[in-house]
Amino acid sequence: MQIPHTVCDICGRMKQETNQWLIAVTDPASKTTGNVGIAFGPANAALDERHLFLIEDICGQACAHTRLSRYLDELQQPAPPTADAPEETAQ
Repeated sequence: MQIPHTVCDICGRMKQETNQWLIAVTDPASKTTGNVGIAFGPANAALDERHLFLIEDICGQACAHTRLSRYLDELQQPAPPTADAPEETAQ
C-alpha cells in the first residue's frame, strides 16, 4: 500500500515535517458570481464545505507569493465573451 504524499501545487516539492505549509483557497464559481477572491491559511485549516472550493497545497511564502501573483494576473485577463452577451455591430 502506498502512502499518499502531499506535493506543492506550485513547485512540486514534497511535503516534509519542517516545511511551513499553507493552503490557497479559491471559489471556482467566483468568476461567474463576481465574488472574486483568494485566501491563504494554515495547511491544517478546517473548512466547512471544503468540496465547494478549489484547495491548493502551498509549501511556503515564496510559492504563496507566486500563487498570489498568478491570481492577480488572472484578474487582469479580460473575460471571454459569453453566449448570452449581445454582439456589437459595426456602424
